[in-house]
Amino acid sequence: MKKIFYLLGITFLFSLNSCQKKEKELVIWHWMADRQEAFEKLAEQYQKEKGFKVRFELFFPPEVYSQKIQAAAAAQDLPDLFGILGEKKIFASFIKGGYVENLSSYLEENNQEWKRRFIKIGLDFNTFEKDNPYGVEEGIYAIPIDMMSIQFLENKRLLKEIGEESPRYWEDFIRIAKKAKEKSKWGFVCGWGESWFIYCLVTNYAFNIMGKEKFFATLKGEVPYTDPDWIKIFALFKELKETGVLFPGIVTLNNKEAEQFFAQEKALFSFNGSWGINTYYQINKKLEYDTILPPRVSDKFPLRIWAGAGSSFVVNKNSPLKKEAIEFLKWLTQKEQQVFLIRYTHNLPSIKGCEDKLEGNLVKFLKNMENATHPRLWPTNENPRVVEAINTGIQKILVGEAEPDKIAEEIEKVKKLNLKEK
Repeated sequence: MKKIFYLLGITFLFSLNSCQKKEKELVIWHWMADRQEAFEKLAEQYQKEKGFKVRFELFFPPEVYSQKIQAAAAAQDLPDLFGILGEKKIFASFIKGGYVENLSSYLEENNQEWKRRFIKIGLDFNTFEKDNPYGVEEGIYAIPIDMMSIQFLENKRLLKEIGEESPRYWEDFIRIAKKAKEKSKWGFVCGWGESWFIYCLVTNYAFNIMGKEKFFATLKGEVPYTDPDWIKIFALFKELKETGVLFPGIVTLNNKEAEQFFAQEKALFSFNGSWGINTYYQINKKLEYDTILPPRVSDKFPLRIWAGAGSSFVVNKNSPLKKEAIEFLKWLTQKEQQVFLIRYTHNLPSIKGCEDKLEGNLVKFLKNMENATHPRLWPTNENPRVVEAINTGIQKILVGEAEPDKIAEEIEKVKKLNLKEK
């Protein structure tokens, strides 16, 4: 009899365990270390409101996260919701692999109620137009949960201390940065150990010096990187090095370190995105700063800044909880949840109607959005190996190992090799 009760007990425990394992739970993978706590609070709130469990899993740094989702895709083991980092070509590869749901029909429901919430450029980031060069079916494939803008920052107190105003032109920026150095402050700091920041600034000045048509022609292989306009762009970084205004070891600084130095008022100018607001606030609540366009070199063409969707989530096309995942995204992009993220993470919202909830520094990053561009919005993108050659070449200029014209030749060699392989 004891043996029977024992077996019954084991059976009951096994059945209970099985039920627990079958409990429905949305799993979301992301790389945003500064937002994990906020996400967990939102997950708790969603479970209270909807009775459905949500679990956010963090993988950091971003490089580790990207490797994680690529391996999971190969193993057919992706979570219900996840983000895709990198250029649009990578995004397209996940869609063509059958891992990402086309969300267009859901956004169109109820007279486009969901779609009409968003700031347009946020959805544009995640849209593939008809007859796109990636061969992806027309549609919107990801939902932005916040927006971003990358601009120059200036310390208002230090600027006033040296008796200057915001620089509009490059020569004024250099002159003012040198004055800051004379006051025992560094002129400029940026996380150029993360080389994509370099490419971002390079493309800003490509738009300004040569215009978008010639820039895109270069990406297509119709204009060489040895063109005088490109050498002029590369020479800007040589000037930065020679004037001595750069923070020491800038080519090895990561973004978080650069944010800390700017927050500690060790540098007058920086180049960073709106995501840095949270770091600045945590380190120095008294920090007074403003955003400005990168100082222009030419008046011939407009200067552009990278801006658009900050972080976005896609729905796993093969998830058994696809419907529940979409419902969660709809909830996450309602005003109440967006306002919570604004206040908790100091990021720009992805939907309209939250402007009155933005504090001063967030409003500053909304400036100049009419000058927005981004590789995700371009008709074509540069090959990653060529981008790497540009970034590596500029790092060589910054440490005094190469000249702009020689770097241009090296980049052009990589470009020609890439064109032959196509």
